Amino acid sequence: MAVLLLFFMLPLSISASGDAFIGVNIGSDISDMPGPTEIVALLKAQSIQHVRLYDADQALLLALANTGIRVTVSVPNDQLLGIGQSNATAANWVTRNVIAHVPATNITAICVGSEVLTTLPNAAPILVSAINFIHSALVAANLDRQIKVSSPHSSSIILDSFPPSQAFFNRTWNPVMVPMFKFLQSTGSCLMLNVYPYYDYQQSNGVIPLDYALFRPLPPNKEAVDSNTLLHYTNVFDAVVDAAYFAMSDLNFTNIPIMVTESGWPSKGDSSEPDATVDNANTYNSNLIRHVLNNTGTPKHPGIAVSTFIYELYNEDLRSGPVSEKNWGLFYANGEPVYTLHLTGST
Repeated sequence: MAVLLLFFMLPLSISASGDAFIGVNIGSDISDMPGPTEIVALLKAQSIQHVRLYDADQALLLALANTGIRVTVSVPNDQLLGIGQSNATAANWVTRNVIAHVPATNITAICVGSEVLTTLPNAAPILVSAINFIHSALVAANLDRQIKVSSPHSSSIILDSFPPSQAFFNRTWNPVMVPMFKFLQSTGSCLMLNVYPYYDYQQSNGVIPLDYALFRPLPPNKEAVDSNTLLHYTNVFDAVVDAAYFAMSDLNFTNIPIMVTESGWPSKGDSSEPDATVDNANTYNSNLIRHVLNNTGTPKHPGIAVSTFIYELYNEDLRSGPVSEKNWGLFYANGEPVYTLHLTGST
């Protein structure tokens, strides 16, 4: 734990200056879920200063009060339809889950839904309405400058993603994406994107080298080169983020920053997931943290920070699906680390 502690002190002083920060996601599909005070104690012990919740858990928001930790709360997908169809429902949600907790709890963003276009497509037509209704409630409470609103998307909505310069969003979703980008642009918010090189690697059938997915150093002749821009890519993460930038440009939006709301690597998998290992998870997350905090940006936008939330704080043993789904955490539910991040020396 000591190495984690030494690392997570780094974002404390830089997060407010426009530089990148590292945060963590906190899921709750855990049979022996730690209590709010235990969670906050772990966050403090690790000097973690940015967290994203998948809901707006009242007890945890109260426990986070007066800690200074920056909190992103979420409208769960199962509440999205109601909020997207009623300004009053959205205002009530903001009153109960935001206004009741600020300023003691430092809520800085609201995620409206999660991967709605790919996991709940029937709600897609009301997504932008839901975002606007939530934002209107913040405006009414004079909280819209300190609390930004957006909606995390799966990177799978980006098509033809390599080379990045050819990328575009699935045009089925243009009626949603264009007004959403107009909203993000007008409110100074960001595109929230979930980026999982683990899945890109897994689904590439050997085309993507493991080292390229894990941020390991590559010889120059192994780097991926975008033949249109001649930009060199040394890792999958940057290539996906730049694909999103180029896809926004395809829709004539060029000044919306990107925040990565989820990224990580599983530490355990079943027989069909041989690369879900402790060593690979440690390597990926250690290198990801170092990469983000170096503030190098991406090849397309080297000066623009890409703040990132690691998926996730705890292993979630109740999640369905393959073994890997239960093993993305940095910690077990009892607070013991799954592995100790190596943040100095060789990668």
